[in-house]
Amino acid sequence: MADDADAKQTAPEPPKKKSLKTLIIIAVMFIGEGVGVMVMMKALGKPDQVQGQGLVDDQLATLERLHEVPVVSDRFPNSFTGRMWLWQADILTQVKEKNLSNVQGALEDRKAEIKTGISRIFRAAHHNYFTEPNLETLTRQVTEYLREVFGKDASGENRIVRVLIPKCVGFPADY
Repeated sequence: MADDADAKQTAPEPPKKKSLKTLIIIAVMFIGEGVGVMVMMKALGKPDQVQGQGLVDDQLATLERLHEVPVVSDRFPNSFTGRMWLWQADILTQVKEKNLSNVQGALEDRKAEIKTGISRIFRAAHHNYFTEPNLETLTRQVTEYLREVFGKDASGENRIVRVLIPKCVGFPADY
C-alpha cells in the first residue's frame, strides 16, 4: 500500500480541461448587453433638433452696451520705498448703459470720498505694483473698492464691469 501511495504522488497529474462553459457565458452576457443597449437607444428615438437662439433685440443690446466713465485723473503720492514718488494716473470704469445714470450720479455725490479711497490704495501700494506690465494688482484693488462704493443693481450684477488704468506714470518727487 505504501508503494501505491508513492506511485500516486510521483505520477504526473493529467492536465485539467479548460472549461468552455465560462467563456460561453461571458460571451452571451456581452452580446446580451450590446443587444439591450441597441434596443434601448432605438426605443428612445432620435434627439431633438438643435435650434439656434435668435439675435438679441436692439433694445436689450443697447442696455448691455459698455460706456467708459472717467472716475479720477490726478497725481497720487507713494513713499513705500522710502523715496517719495508721485504717480500721475487716469482711472476709468466700464459701465453698462442701464447702470450709467446711477454711476454718474454716485460719482457726482461722492467724488471726494472716491478720490480719497483711490488715493489710499495708491499710498499703501508696493512699488512693484506700479511696475507690473498691466497693473494687475492696482486694477484689482481699485475694482474691488469701486464695486464696494457703487454696489449692485436690481438684477444682482455689479454696476462696475471693469476698471481701466490707461495712464500710470511715476516720477520721483524729492529732487
